[in-house]
Amino acid sequence: MSGTTRTAAPASARPKTSALVAVAPSDPLDPATFSGLSHRMFGQLAAQGVDVTPVATRDLRWHDALSGAVRPRAVLGRAAADRRTPLVDPDWMWSRRGFDRLSDRLARRLAAIPTDVPVLQVGTQVDPGRAHPARQVFCITDCTVVQALEADEFSVSRASPRIQQEAIDCQRQVFAACTRVLVLSAWAGRSVVDDYGVDPSRVVVVGAGANLADPLPRRTDVDRPSVLLVGRDWEQKGGPLLLEAFRLARRRVPTARLVVVGCTPRLEAEPGVEVVGVLDLSDPAGDAHLRRLYAEATCFALLSRFDAFPNVLLEAGVSGLPVVSTDTGSRAEAVVDGVTGRLVAGRDPGAVADALVSLLDDPGRAAAMGRAGAARVAELFTWPVVGRRVLDALEVPC
Repeated sequence: MSGTTRTAAPASARPKTSALVAVAPSDPLDPATFSGLSHRMFGQLAAQGVDVTPVATRDLRWHDALSGAVRPRAVLGRAAADRRTPLVDPDWMWSRRGFDRLSDRLARRLAAIPTDVPVLQVGTQVDPGRAHPARQVFCITDCTVVQALEADEFSVSRASPRIQQEAIDCQRQVFAACTRVLVLSAWAGRSVVDDYGVDPSRVVVVGAGANLADPLPRRTDVDRPSVLLVGRDWEQKGGPLLLEAFRLARRRVPTARLVVVGCTPRLEAEPGVEVVGVLDLSDPAGDAHLRRLYAEATCFALLSRFDAFPNVLLEAGVSGLPVVSTDTGSRAEAVVDGVTGRLVAGRDPGAVADALVSLLDDPGRAAAMGRAGAARVAELFTWPVVGRRVLDALEVPC
């Protein structure tokens, strides 16, 4: 990186920012938006005294379909449970045309809100800055379009090369309009600076908070140690690599178990593997079940090829679980190798198995790393802490 991004310091208990427009593609206060990040962040800002006005930007109209916003084939693809088939055509959503159309609609909605109320957008899907030049605008993102394209992730990777370049240009426009660009990790911040030319002094690392509330006391079965994986997509979360590594690890720790939550891979005949499946976390029983699984596991594993800032690592940390993951992306910011878990270079099943065995076969070591992880999350990655960082980043002198 050609400079150092700024990490926000804690702000005072009473924020100077008393009102804020919260912007996201879907309802910013909906728990499903951005995997809960938007809901929890803006909820925390409201708890700290900010009057939050939510605005959703994916304001599609019936006539957008006539210009190619939605293709029938995409809808049928989703009906067939193809997660990589976006509902909105990528060549429309990520294009300059789609960006301008949705930005203009947002500008008309912002015209009814006093210009002294700043805007904080989750993501960079539209340009809030075009509404009024006097309004301060900010954005927060977990990765850039450049990083997503390098990883072949998200719907932008399904767009044509021309549209992908338009998406990068539109994101550069949003960054340029922002008073500050908030990022969840220094890894994302480096791309904002290096790939988009943003002054490092305008880039602020705020992190994210663990979404798991009220973890249960640890109660690991030392005679039957277990690895926990929580994720909605077995393939995307690195399940096949984990299974291969677990098979190797189980040769050395025959009583080891692998517990899979959130997805339903067909592993009925796999020794030592338990597939819990999808839990309804809006149901208190489902939420309690997940917290119990975190409390009972020996370690947590996440081996996805790409996760911009995986919150499950923070959930594992707050639960006192050491983590086994890879050393890519932002993971070294969530997991300290050798202290709160093990980060493996590359995607070699043998190396992952070694990391798993080092924890499964040494409960004292696993417990010590789990305690260190819980302490680190409590210090750096709770929503009250992150909320204060966000407010500090918004307190820009006039």
